[in-house]
Amino acid sequence: MILDLGCGTTKETGAFGLDNVQLPGVDVVHDLLAFPYPFADGSVNKVYLKHVLEHFELTNIQCILREVYRILKPGGEVHVRLPHAFSVAAWADPTHRHAFTFISADFLAVDGAKAYYKETDNLWDLVDTSARVTWLNWKRYRLRRMDALLSGMLSGCLNWLLKCPNLPGSADLLVKAIPTFFVEIRWLLRKPAVSL
Repeated sequence: MILDLGCGTTKETGAFGLDNVQLPGVDVVHDLLAFPYPFADGSVNKVYLKHVLEHFELTNIQCILREVYRILKPGGEVHVRLPHAFSVAAWADPTHRHAFTFISADFLAVDGAKAYYKETDNLWDLVDTSARVTWLNWKRYRLRRMDALLSGMLSGCLNWLLKCPNLPGSADLLVKAIPTFFVEIRWLLRKPAVSL
């Protein structure tokens, strides 16, 4: 089973959609802060959280991730998508309550550099961190093509920096230094095969 939590109108193909509002594509109406979710322990293979977690405070984010951990099978994956804190889109939406950078995943990972924090659960194996960029968000056809070219170049640079273990935080610093409309953080988290 594949589950798209907070799917809105952009549910992942082949996923079962859950949201707190009945919209096209939503299969179950359920509030993400109403626990437990209507799924059995270890019954889900993959979960998508696309532009969801930034709408919650840290304590609620922790509760949501604990519940996702409960319903995932051992070895199951969570695909998290978030706006980067230093891009315009992170704060264009007034309902955003929390901000993230690429290295914020260290506060979620079992072996992360910040795993000792008591405020976080550190339940996950961090499999991958990557970026997708919309640099200027131009709308006219020719400008959109130029934006796609520039965005692709910046995405490539960020993804290269994210793969360099000797340059921690450098991708975040680059996003802060270059004004961008939207930088999407993409984390692939995995529930350890042996549950904690």
